[in-house]
Amino acid sequence: MKKQQTASYCHDSEESICERTALFNELILPNLNLVYKLSIQFSSHRQDIDENYNECLANLFRYIHTYDRERSLQNWIYICCKRLIVDLDRRRAAFKTTDDLNPEHIISHYAEDAERVSGNCMGMSNYKEFYNDDILQALERLNPIYREALLLQQAGYKLEEIMEIALRRGTLATRNIETVKSRLFLAKLKMRQMIDRDGNGRKKK
Repeated sequence: MKKQQTASYCHDSEESICERTALFNELILPNLNLVYKLSIQFSSHRQDIDENYNECLANLFRYIHTYDRERSLQNWIYICCKRLIVDLDRRRAAFKTTDDLNPEHIISHYAEDAERVSGNCMGMSNYKEFYNDDILQALERLNPIYREALLLQQAGYKLEEIMEIALRRGTLATRNIETVKSRLFLAKLKMRQMIDRDGNGRKKK
């Protein structure tokens, strides 16, 4: 797609979403293994691999219309994933408060009640205190199982912990981490369609 077309492209129209979904299914779904391998290759920390993988999928969906079919698809995916993961790692580093804390030594949340407020303050019972009205309205529009996965991740739970909590709450039938990844991907995708980078609701066209 030409730059002039890209500049005026409306990400949030129903037409653009349908177009990107078709392109994503055609070009990215057959290359999921490549995206995951790149997530492993460029992630600075093992615990961030799955999160980076989900973010890469969401980013590829958002910008799939910019892919030029005259160029190598694998190279395009490589560049997109590398740039995003490097940026994500840089952001995480900016919030890092100590080099002495090993995440593997933190007590697991498995034994905690998902309804309790955890050490990071936000929990499933009080999340409404931490978001503005536009974000809360968008969250309410999500499928409940997508909202649950997203809020648990925002509260600081890892993928495996989200899976165990969902199993315990009866919102996940089997111990399947891929289902959790899929729910998070779809939740973030839908939130991006409803909320802008500043946390404000997008105006309907």
